[in-house]
Amino acid sequence: MGATAAPALAQDATDTGPEAADETDNVIIVTGFRASLENALNAKRDSNLIIESVTAEDIGKFPDQNVAESLQRLPGIQIDRENGQGSKVRIRGLDQNVTLLNGELFVSGLEVYKVGEGNYNRNDSLEGVPSELIGGIEVFKSPNASLLEGGLGGIVNLKTRNPLDLKQGFTLAGNVKGSKGSEISGWEPAGAAVLGYNFNDRLGVIATFSYEKTNNHVNVLGGDNRGNWAFDEGRRDTATVPTNYYAPEYRYVTDRDQYRRRWGASIGINYRATDELEVSAQYFHSDLKIDTREASVKFPFGQGESQGLVGDYSIDGNGVLTEGTVRAQSAEAISFVDVSNIKSDNVQFGLDWDNDTNFRVSMMANYSSSSMKREVANNDVRYTAYGVRGPGTSGPQPGFTPNSAAPPTFDFTYRNGEFPSFGIAPGSPQDLFNNPDFGFFKSHWAFGDRSDIEGHSLRADFAYDVDNDYTNTVTISAGFRYGQRTVDFASGRYLADLSGKGELDATAIPESERVDGFSYNWTPYSYFQDGAIGFKICDLPEVNKPAAFAGCSRFGDSPAVFTPYETFLSNPERVEAITNFAGGGRIEGDTVLVADRSRMTNALEWIQALYPDTPFSFFEDPLQTYRVKEETKSGYIMADLGGVDDPYHVNVGLRIVNTDLTIDQNQPANADPSYWGTDSWNGVLRDFTTNTVMRSYTDFLPSANAVFDVSENSKVRFSAARVVARQPLVSLGQGFSTDFTRDPADDLFKFTNGARGNAELDPFRAYQFDLGFEHYFGSQGLLSAGLFWKEVDSFIVNETVAVFVNDQAGGRLGPVSQPANGSGGRVKGFELAAQYAFDFGLGFTANYTFSDTETDFSTDFTDNLPLPGVSKHSANGQVYFERYGFAARASYSWRSKQYLGNFGFADGSVTRTLGIYQKSFGQLDGQISYQLTDNFEVFAEAINITKADTSVYLQFPELPFRFESGSRRIYGGVKFNF
Repeated sequence: MGATAAPALAQDATDTGPEAADETDNVIIVTGFRASLENALNAKRDSNLIIESVTAEDIGKFPDQNVAESLQRLPGIQIDRENGQGSKVRIRGLDQNVTLLNGELFVSGLEVYKVGEGNYNRNDSLEGVPSELIGGIEVFKSPNASLLEGGLGGIVNLKTRNPLDLKQGFTLAGNVKGSKGSEISGWEPAGAAVLGYNFNDRLGVIATFSYEKTNNHVNVLGGDNRGNWAFDEGRRDTATVPTNYYAPEYRYVTDRDQYRRRWGASIGINYRATDELEVSAQYFHSDLKIDTREASVKFPFGQGESQGLVGDYSIDGNGVLTEGTVRAQSAEAISFVDVSNIKSDNVQFGLDWDNDTNFRVSMMANYSSSSMKREVANNDVRYTAYGVRGPGTSGPQPGFTPNSAAPPTFDFTYRNGEFPSFGIAPGSPQDLFNNPDFGFFKSHWAFGDRSDIEGHSLRADFAYDVDNDYTNTVTISAGFRYGQRTVDFASGRYLADLSGKGELDATAIPESERVDGFSYNWTPYSYFQDGAIGFKICDLPEVNKPAAFAGCSRFGDSPAVFTPYETFLSNPERVEAITNFAGGGRIEGDTVLVADRSRMTNALEWIQALYPDTPFSFFEDPLQTYRVKEETKSGYIMADLGGVDDPYHVNVGLRIVNTDLTIDQNQPANADPSYWGTDSWNGVLRDFTTNTVMRSYTDFLPSANAVFDVSENSKVRFSAARVVARQPLVSLGQGFSTDFTRDPADDLFKFTNGARGNAELDPFRAYQFDLGFEHYFGSQGLLSAGLFWKEVDSFIVNETVAVFVNDQAGGRLGPVSQPANGSGGRVKGFELAAQYAFDFGLGFTANYTFSDTETDFSTDFTDNLPLPGVSKHSANGQVYFERYGFAARASYSWRSKQYLGNFGFADGSVTRTLGIYQKSFGQLDGQISYQLTDNFEVFAEAINITKADTSVYLQFPELPFRFESGSRRIYGGVKFNF
């Protein structure tokens, strides 16, 4: 069970046999990177499918942080990154892939999740899987009928270690190391250990443990989550600036620290009861905590808090502001702390029977579960004057300014670039961001996500050799599988109960006492704890107001609600001074005072301590809460032609998969629903209905694979198949979520943008074809070339449509993103690879992939855009040297520009759509080691040596959209084996 997947029944369709056993053994007895590459090469040569593989030594010897990092060296493999960590694997540019554990269902806990202040949806990340727990990895680019369906690009199969492949007796191996990220202080510990015992090749037990803490710092240009951009009509300076230019709602300059703690464990037992029968059990656990702490200074440009350009400016021919001075009504920074805990458990039981003649049976039962809990705390601080309600808490109040020494507005200078720089113009305080006289803790809020995933499966596979000879062998295989997976995802907000302060429940006001034209759909709860917000009671007609609130205005003379008010002077213990902010040179003075992020790591405790007299509770947001249940029943029949001594092998088969989907998706109960909260933007929906969508569809997936030995050392491969990949879970289940922002011109919260899901989405389906040539020479020589072609029936696209949404100003049109089944597309390209090891210790591997895609995606500027996330060109190379116990290796991975999707915004009466592109990216890693004795080795590793940056632009390379500075990580430690 530990090292083979179910297809191994069909005449070694994967790399079974002596090589597979040696691979696993080499993990424990380290024989060097050179030997690991040879094992992987032999696996490729012996396979009857088009595969790439990484042996465990590759994983242990690469400077890899997780499984995704371990795969990026392979031909046709690209990875996405999040905060310097490899997260998602792309096979030939496609991310619609399936990840398995020993050929079966695997749950990591990061199948669906959100990150960042913008709540970006992410899915199918492998960053929580420690590479030390894995014995090897296979990437299937061409399937056969016995392989589990679900990969449009391919299948990633994680293989655990089989203890019966260890040497006789006791085995102990592992490492102890420390790591450090650039631009952040402190070394963090890490280590791994493998313990195993092989009892006379009959009973084997193995346990693997892994622990790692890391710290990391990056500097970020953000604000891309704010959808209220402007170009023409939407700008507030059209009267004074006749030239149209792209004005973001905000640009954020962010100083981000991230702390990770990851540990994992696996236990495997294999028992060979007889020569024919082997049973096994495997338990795999991973636990990941991610603590992200951001401080972002906000610079408004377009709508909302900006008054537009003043003085001189420069705008290029594409409407990109290259230089200028902007007058802003507010200067603010947000402290954002995001703490996520992700746990997953995978249990497998297997039975393999082989009568050593012509009949084989394999059975497996699998159970997987995971949980994710995310808690997020937010605190805006204000450096310009901010008017709040009060100072009293009852009766009409005049309102006042807690930070009265602060200026009412400020002018900032802007200089464009991949990571722009911002200054403070003459006439505004040059110490605006670091003078405690100006700082006010303006608003506080907290939210969170919850995710629970559970799945199980049963499968049985049978194989029968019609002719048990070494030539012209025909093997018939068949099998069936039942699987079920349920995903429960919930987003919610921590709401303050204001009833103890005198706020009313308007839904309790009798119909007979209500006045037409007024809203009664609110309750005494609040999400934003902001001193500018007064009592909602003040929005009621006078006949409904208690006497103490007669004549009050919510954003005028309302009594204070959210007290106590705190400033940098009154509460200096809450202030954090960040020097060299965002790497220096981005903010005037390079020192910024913000809310202390270290106090915010427990969101509920933090916000409750700030407002001890107001109880907080977690309320799920129905519109971002959903449940998806998937039930699959599948079967296959397959034939293999060709024996061990034949110069050919042909595989043909058919897999039939029936999928039943049940999707619970929430929607508002009526056109004017009530809310837990004083407003739609200040709470969560209370009145909702759950719409259950039940769907069923069947896919017929034929496949054919052939390999021919055209000479002793040369092979030609061909593959054709029908493949299917599942829809993204968030795209199926998400309700209608909306974002609002306060307009200081009238103190009203207005709709800016939104997103919603689509339960009727169909899965990805495609026909694919592969043709390849491989020439092997020497002990580790390879030259290979391959062509691939995919005809995709329909891509899931994100459309931006204009939707009218009610808000405090009576409602407005705004951009809403929603998934839809678009038309088909084509993915075609080729791969080239070379590998060789010289006798004197030097060796290299190199590969290049060309992937050309075309879809019906379009922007206001371009039609037939490529598939999002696909780089047309990618290349990887490694050079290594091993001799006399000394080893050194350098690895470089590179991707060309990639289209990421569309960004739309409402510009007055016009909705504009621009493309988002990421610039080319290359990363250099390295490792050096020395074998002190047969049992001990010292090593040092470096990841992203050159600190390569990630840069994203909007339509034009000169229009920055996102930027993330590169972070270097170094490791040093000792490896041991006994």
